[in-house]
Amino acid sequence: MKSGRVLCLIGSLMLCLMPFAAQAASFNCNRADRPDEILICQNGQLSALDERLSSLYFRLRNSLGGSERRRLESDQARWLRQRFDCGRDFACIRDLYRDRITELGNY
Repeated sequence: MKSGRVLCLIGSLMLCLMPFAAQAASFNCNRADRPDEILICQNGQLSALDERLSSLYFRLRNSLGGSERRRLESDQARWLRQRFDCGRDFACIRDLYRDRITELGNY
């Protein structure tokens, strides 16, 4: 009987955590339809990089105004196109994230 309760508890916990597993920081994984987004949602390392980058980007973006903010947004849009061009290439996406995180950290 105890094992039944434990399994029920584990099942309930998994159901509660499922929404968190389907969310990267910058987009909703339930709506991901591009190859790069799907790979990010399927891979914990890429998802963690996405969360880190998103946090850095929005913190920086919110601290800027005018032309500096527009330039940052334009650079980010260019970066997103590069990420899309990676398709499902893990190393390509990972390296882009690492480089962009460094860029934003030094902004």
